[in-house]
Amino acid sequence: MKKLSILVWVGIMALSCANEEATLDIAGMFSSNGEPVNTRFEQSLAYNDSVGEIHLDMKADNYTVFVCSDSHITRKEHKNLDYFVAQFNDAATPKLAIHLGDLIDAQNNFPCADSVLRTGGRSINDTLFITPGNHDVYFKQWPVYRSFFKTGTYWFDTNNGTKKLDLFICLDSADGTLGRKQMKWLKELLERKSKEGYRRIIVFTHTHLWKLDGSQGHTSNMALEDTYELTALLAKYGVEYMWSGHQHARQSVIFKNVCYLVLDATKDNERGQAYMTVDLGDDAIYHYHNY
Repeated sequence: MKKLSILVWVGIMALSCANEEATLDIAGMFSSNGEPVNTRFEQSLAYNDSVGEIHLDMKADNYTVFVCSDSHITRKEHKNLDYFVAQFNDAATPKLAIHLGDLIDAQNNFPCADSVLRTGGRSINDTLFITPGNHDVYFKQWPVYRSFFKTGTYWFDTNNGTKKLDLFICLDSADGTLGRKQMKWLKELLERKSKEGYRRIIVFTHTHLWKLDGSQGHTSNMALEDTYELTALLAKYGVEYMWSGHQHARQSVIFKNVCYLVLDATKDNERGQAYMTVDLGDDAIYHYHNY
């Protein structure tokens, strides 16, 4: 029986590696078999340093943020992401868009994702920000992700032409942990930027903190140590919101005056598909939209 179990395991491994549309990276479910989070973080910061800081002039105090997560597109199934992009393109300015990770579902789908995000020759990449999800780095795909989206850890802010408005911080949690280097960077960034007079600070990432079930394996939610340290940091430095995805089910938790929002999935043919728009001004007004 033991030999049979080993043979079945080896067979599943071989099939998952051989199929270019495979969605289950068995080795990756138990430990990172690509670049670890600390390496990804260092590469991300090196890219950030090469291009400089991002300051978006919204030309107004109020603007809209389009947010989606877990589109899991394949080369044949990306109807909902197409719709999200179309809604974004048709919306009145000022606006920006954020994707909370798991953009693709399997190997070799980043070129398709790039074509969707540039629908009709109109690029939204100047105002589209994305964080890597576990599916985006499975099968050692981080180098491919980087070739399209360049970085997994970064920050940007918005202004009205003269006055600072909001600070957004993107964290790479694709492995279910931030790693020590990224956590240290976040602490130093929050300590510095929290003194600069932003009206709000928003953190976004893929993996959520508050576990509802075990459907996502070892990356169901962040490690306990990360959760303890991260929630303490966000509360200490006045972060107002943390947005994430991963569990494919909407959730809202307020802990130490920080609101943690988890989005529904954008994946085609899944129950409860929805994306979110947020009207940011003196208040943050949330709207959920079904696909």
